[in-house]
Amino acid sequence: MRKIYLVVLLVFLIFLLAGISSAETPQYGGVLRRSLVNDPPTLDPAMITDTASDEVARQIFDGLVEYDPDGKVVGSIAKRWTISKDGIVYTFYLNNNVYFHNGRNVTAEDFVYSIKRIMDPKTASPRASFAEPIKDVVAKDKYTLVITLKRPFAPFLSTLTYSCFWVVPKEEVERLGKDFATKPVGTGAFMFDEWKHDVKVRLKANPKYFRGRPYVDAIEWMIIPDENVDFMNFEKGQLDITGIPDPEWDRVSNDPKYKPYILEKPMIGIYYLGFNVQKKPFDNKYLRQAITRAINKEAIVKVIRRSRAQVAYTILPPSMPGFSKANYNWAKEKFSYNVEEAKKLLEKAGYPNGKGLPEITIYYNSSVAHKRIMEAIQADLQKIGINAKLQNYDWAVYLDLLDKGELPVYRLGWVADYIDPDNFLWVLFNSSNFGPEGNHSFYKNPKVDEYTNKARVETLWSVRAKYYEMAERIVLEDCPIVPIYYYISQVIYQPWVHGLYLDPLTGISGVRYRVVWLSK
Repeated sequence: MRKIYLVVLLVFLIFLLAGISSAETPQYGGVLRRSLVNDPPTLDPAMITDTASDEVARQIFDGLVEYDPDGKVVGSIAKRWTISKDGIVYTFYLNNNVYFHNGRNVTAEDFVYSIKRIMDPKTASPRASFAEPIKDVVAKDKYTLVITLKRPFAPFLSTLTYSCFWVVPKEEVERLGKDFATKPVGTGAFMFDEWKHDVKVRLKANPKYFRGRPYVDAIEWMIIPDENVDFMNFEKGQLDITGIPDPEWDRVSNDPKYKPYILEKPMIGIYYLGFNVQKKPFDNKYLRQAITRAINKEAIVKVIRRSRAQVAYTILPPSMPGFSKANYNWAKEKFSYNVEEAKKLLEKAGYPNGKGLPEITIYYNSSVAHKRIMEAIQADLQKIGINAKLQNYDWAVYLDLLDKGELPVYRLGWVADYIDPDNFLWVLFNSSNFGPEGNHSFYKNPKVDEYTNKARVETLWSVRAKYYEMAERIVLEDCPIVPIYYYISQVIYQPWVHGLYLDPLTGISGVRYRVVWLSK
């Protein structure tokens, strides 16, 4: 009996250890199933401006550098680099074992082509301004790239992490033409496989990826506009990673079955209401201030978002270098929710109790979550005499209308492309960036232009921070946008998903899934 007991115990321990091993050792295989609210407008790195496109495309492409999970710039295709003492010349030394999905070796000339493609007006890249500091880009030899700037630009290395600087193969861009946006060819851990528009995007593993084959065989993003349907699919086990609808948060976050599998991290981003300040009546600063004062941000965050965000009063989120507590306190005192003060501002604008002000339309991209927030804002405005109706469009149409300046009042969010105040205050409010470049308010203030331009070329951080603080204070006073809340990223994943993390900039949409594996 004793021998039998020992044998049984030994077998049990073997199985137990095998279980521990399988849980800790990454496994290959399986399909990672995700979802998107909308179809990505494009998968061409030169044309990407939205998070849906970025999440998919960042699995397909690589650049010179990238952010690690802690927000530090690290090498990607570039194994190392040097910067001249004057901050003008950047020399990148490339890995020589990187291949495009068509099998061709990546060289410095490919980066020359990719960067000059962004700079070429014929490309019409909405992120061409990101390359504005570049004077020249040349291949010193097969695997050495030299980028020369027009002037020192403090956040340049950080900007190179952005999608527009990912490398693309010239022959495929020219062969496919416009179809490159829907049949992309890159160097990444995953290769394009299939795209059924408004249904599903599928990528397959790149067996020759220079960092080694990714763990999962494929990634599938299902296009699910309704967050309730999306979460129902997750609960059925049909999705591996997703978000949690606000109405479900209390139940899910307190459920022992789900609680261990929720990731949460502040994002460098804001959710806001914007005005096209060149369209009447929103060229009236006092009207914009009245609307700002009329919106009950605290209620939106507490009641609608279930306290899953942080009330915003500044442009720069707290996790962004350069965040000004002084500006936050000033704006909170001046523009916090106050119906009576909002009415006074409305009267100062020339519309006492809303009299004489035509009905306004608030535009938003189709989403149940956005609709709830827009309805709350609609009700808040009614309290001071402003009648508003709501109009929604699908994301691609909405983005096009925004870029063209056709939406007088709109909902939008902005998450950092790179970790520097420049990406908020210069991109969103400098008058050189109207429309698709980022300034959808079509806002222009000479002092804001001056301060944000000076901050770009200044190398001393304390001086740069002061420029940004002064620029932000002016923007907050002018109210081209109403900051509603700072984003906090929260996702839930299945127990069989391993290696998942949240990107410090954009949360789940910034994750590179090459490190994720499945034990199912």
